[in-house]
Amino acid sequence: MKTIRQIGLVLVCVLFASGLYAFSDDIELGGENIRGTVMFPHEFHMGEIDCMECHHDMQDGENVLDEYDLEEDNPDILCGACHNPKETIERMEAFHYQCVGCHNNYKMTADPTGPTMCGECHIITK
Repeated sequence: MKTIRQIGLVLVCVLFASGLYAFSDDIELGGENIRGTVMFPHEFHMGEIDCMECHHDMQDGENVLDEYDLEEDNPDILCGACHNPKETIERMEAFHYQCVGCHNNYKMTADPTGPTMCGECHIITK
């Protein structure tokens, strides 16, 4: 009986850990054109940067996004919801401006920074 409980406990732990892993996956961005897909470590950035630094609804130069809209399955907070071919700033331009711009700003500090060169983000798998 004790062995069955131990096996059950191990299974629960494995399932719990695999569930946590599923929520910590990187977000796959871009790569539809020539360059490879970018795997964005969202959870890592969540611990370092305020959500409203990246997620925004800019109106008259001000971010009017309601922080309560930042829910995991809300399609309105995805970059492509606003940054698309019909808008002034397309998704690829927005990513490059936001990501590379932020990483370049960190280069001016003593803090570690992320990649700034194309091949450091766009990994082509063969």
